[in-house]
Parts: sequence; structure tokens; C-alpha cells
Amino acid sequence: MAVIEVNPENFDDVLRENESVVVEFWADWCAPCKKLKPIMDKLANEFSEIVFVRFNVAEDSEIPNRYGVSAVPTLIFFGNGKPVDVIIGAIPENEMRRKVREFLEIW
Repeated sequence: MAVIEVNPENFDDVLRENESVVVEFWADWCAPCKKLKPIMDKLANEFSEIVFVRFNVAEDSEIPNRYGVSAVPTLIFFGNGKPVDVIIGAIPENEMRRKVREFLEIW
């Protein structure tokens, strides 16, 4: 499955309707976000049991503020609509894959 672009109008619906969600908070001007994009795309195809989404922080500040996002990229892992893990900054693909597997063990 591809990474889904979410916005302020559908963000809460995506969390409510899916058990396991990984949200990438990103921005167009963010170089580390650009490095993370192909990794997220690859993992979204590899782990179909998780919904991977992107939220552009330039579109809205209320939702990132709600979750304490102060830097991009920030990845938040949600289980049943609640944040269960956070990664701040771009990380290598192998480390990201390990974090996703750990998340699957919990959810």
C-alpha cells in the first residue's frame, strides 16, 4: 500500500479507522524528510498491516502541536489512535524497519 497524504480534515478519521498507523510529520523544505520519503514508501509496501501516512506541517499547526511535534521529520506510531512511539529525525532504513517490526509485535 502507498503512503497516504493526510490533512487536518481527515487526520483524526485515519487514526480512528485504523488500528496501526505510522504518521510522518514533514515539510517541503526539510532535507531529512526528503531522505526519509523513499524509506517510508518502501516500508508502506512491505508492511501492509500498517497504514503509513504523511502530514505536511505547513498545512496546519494544531495537529502537530497536539502531539508535541517541534521538529521535522517526526514519526509517531499510533496504536488504536494513541501514540505509542516517536522517532525524531531521519533514521537509516534498517533501523526504521526494526522499529516497525517492534511496533507490529505490540499491535
